[in-house]
Amino acid sequence: MSVSREDWVDAAWKALGEHGVEGVRVERLARSLGVTKGSFYWHFKNRQALIDALLSRWFGLREEDRPDFIASTPDPAERLWKVIERGITRGTRGQAAALRLWAQKNKVIAEKIARADNYRRHFFAEQFRALGFEDSTAELRADLYMATITAEFLHSGFYDQEDRLALARKKHDGLVSHR
Repeated sequence: MSVSREDWVDAAWKALGEHGVEGVRVERLARSLGVTKGSFYWHFKNRQALIDALLSRWFGLREEDRPDFIASTPDPAERLWKVIERGITRGTRGQAAALRLWAQKNKVIAEKIARADNYRRHFFAEQFRALGFEDSTAELRADLYMATITAEFLHSGFYDQEDRLALARKKHDGLVSHR
């Protein structure tokens, strides 16, 4: 049986969501794919290259840097909501949380996540400014929105999607409101 690089990334992504970092082991993934470890090394130089592919997949799911996303959602509050809504509805199951936990012990991963998060935080602050918040308040709300999104799965991941969306919407509404 021959598997592609994408098959390895898919298997690793699934394992990451189900078992966390410990699930992303070459031997374990090879068994789940029904191939030898040699297949892995045909596609990846080392485990770090697979981790980089997982980070790329996660960052690729983010839409706020896509011009079509901005153009299709002119309301800043709705843009913010779409980010968290799509995070819940796209079907990921803990991969982001696992990668963030992994970053606690891996400086390279932490730096890559920090760069991506800084871009997202800047985007969020711009949306809050567009909603009429002063700079310092917009920055604070951007940080709170980041924390809300980051913690969403850990806080509510065991609920069904409808309940997760309802809980997230309450938090969103509170953060975008001037009340």
